[in-house]
Amino acid sequence: MSGADQASGLRNIFGSEMCRVICIASTLDPDSSIHLGHGAARNIHQLGHRVLLVDEVALADRKTMSGFLYPVRYDLGQVFSGSADLLKSIRQIEEHFWYATSARLRPEITSRFAKYPQLDERLVRHEIDIDYVIFPTTDPQANIIAYYGSNVKRILVTSPEAADLKKALVMVRQMAELQLDEPLSVLIVGGEDEAAGTAAFEKLHAAANSALEQSLELLGWIKALTAQRVEIDLDDMSLNPVSRGPSHEFVLPHGFFKAISAKITA
Repeated sequence: MSGADQASGLRNIFGSEMCRVICIASTLDPDSSIHLGHGAARNIHQLGHRVLLVDEVALADRKTMSGFLYPVRYDLGQVFSGSADLLKSIRQIEEHFWYATSARLRPEITSRFAKYPQLDERLVRHEIDIDYVIFPTTDPQANIIAYYGSNVKRILVTSPEAADLKKALVMVRQMAELQLDEPLSVLIVGGEDEAAGTAAFEKLHAAANSALEQSLELLGWIKALTAQRVEIDLDDMSLNPVSRGPSHEFVLPHGFFKAISAKITA
């Protein structure tokens, strides 16, 4: 049964619409990728949609963040392994905006404790009315993505830097295993100008077509900056370069979140 047929069947049974699941695969650093997903989810929520943000980046991979965006009691990994209830793992932050973590899902899948049904089906079965599930990731393995839904929209975010384009091609290969009959959407962030961003996309597209026979589509280019991280000296309240962790961070302008939200909800 196709994802569309399955969704239609569940609507007939439960009378609810299946949510749209959006995977934002990012070659940016983990912290920037989390903020990317959070900002996009917030903007989609501001457009009047019911949104669930899923935070799947492991705590050990975070460089500047000391914890999850919001405290939660249970992880979706525990839900898929049968040790926690879905309703207890999703926290409502405000009206029409929910949050969950899935940092434990990968270990549960690796150990083969995680079981279907997928997240979108679980939401319908529990009559949780969500329009969009947004989950940013820096490691979009097809077997992981499959647990979120039967028809996942894939968006790849990368910078024009050579190292990031190499990582982007690996991600294209990972997500190509989902075998969806649509191009993979790519958003280029940062670089000198739009021309450089477009050139980077063409390079990535040519490699994806040649090596993987995977078609890509360019969502656009967004200007971004790299800023030095600072910390406050509490003795004299001065700002100084950080003493540990990354010295710089990727700064995503507000226009980025508006742009990616518009593409997702179009």
